[in-house]
Amino acid sequence: MRKDQDEISRAIGARLRRGRQAKGLTLGHLSRQSRLSVAFLSRLERGQTTTTLANLIRLCRLLDIPLGEIFRDRHPPKAPFSLFRRRDEHARERIAATGYNYLRLAGDLAGQRLDAFELEFPPGASRPMLLVSHEGEEVLYLLSGRIEFQIGRERFVMEPGDCVHFNSEQPHMGRNIGPVPARLLMIVSPSTADRGGLAWWNAPAPSAAARMRKRRRRRSA
Repeated sequence: MRKDQDEISRAIGARLRRGRQAKGLTLGHLSRQSRLSVAFLSRLERGQTTTTLANLIRLCRLLDIPLGEIFRDRHPPKAPFSLFRRRDEHARERIAATGYNYLRLAGDLAGQRLDAFELEFPPGASRPMLLVSHEGEEVLYLLSGRIEFQIGRERFVMEPGDCVHFNSEQPHMGRNIGPVPARLLMIVSPSTADRGGLAWWNAPAPSAAARMRKRRRRRSA
């Protein structure tokens, strides 16, 4: 049975609240760690608002919750593989975020080292996408539409069938520049140095850029 957006938002919020309480954190503590306001976190936990993948991943990292855990109803046994059929898409609700909506495609495997999402960017989005960065690597494959993508200072246009693979510590962003919705397959993996699970997305980008500059200075010293 397909869930509506409100039900999904309430379920995600409840899992985040349980995770926060299990860590013994107040909303104020989590607000300071996540750089998200107390008011926003309160609405999120009550299912009264949605948020971006970047924010969800950041919260999961702080609360030690595997990312996939907040998207499922219960804890099924780890299967040897996960098969998602397009004809079953109607049974899954897309989740709204700032500037796009997304559908999780990955399953939940033992020792999971990557995650996958289909992002859909509506045409004519008025709010600009902010640069983000995270440890690890990212592969983006454009399924339909036209996307302007930025990595560092470089900007380029992606057409259907184009694919980009990059070190995602570099600040990056994408936006729809076409007249129809743009659909993008996003596959992400953490750094090989990160053995704690899918805890790899940190925003805003300037802090990551500063870390990269510091590392370069250390290597050149």
